[in-house]
Amino acid sequence: MFKKFNWGWGLAIVYSGFVAFMLFMVWQSTVLKTELVTADYYGQELKYQEQLNKMKRSNSLGDTISWTVSTRQVLLTFPKEVKGKNVKADVLFYKPDNSLRDFNVSCHPDSTGNCLIASDKFHHGVYKMEIDWSAGGQTYYSEGVININ
Repeated sequence: MFKKFNWGWGLAIVYSGFVAFMLFMVWQSTVLKTELVTADYYGQELKYQEQLNKMKRSNSLGDTISWTVSTRQVLLTFPKEVKGKNVKADVLFYKPDNSLRDFNVSCHPDSTGNCLIASDKFHHGVYKMEIDWSAGGQTYYSEGVININ
């Protein structure tokens, strides 16, 4: 009734299990959605040294940009050193799990150095915030991660 279990059967079971696992992994890799951060990823990579210089200038300021997150809005507070200068910021909100929810916002801080970004484009989850800003003829770059509840 039962055949004797020997090393040949064990080898066949292990091999069959390995093949089934590999077929499952191939299927899983074809179903997984993969996206680049931006469509022009390689072009932006060539400009990375310029971004590093902006980050260095931003870090050399006494203060850094700070932010406060509440429901569907982000309050950016710019450093005191740039108050009174012509400050302009372009903010990219990048959602790592869904590129369809990425969006850009331009803002000009008020006299207190605050810029309120309220949008119905915010969805629940994590956003990477990339702030490319200029003040007094100098360009700066800051980034951070926020969680929208």
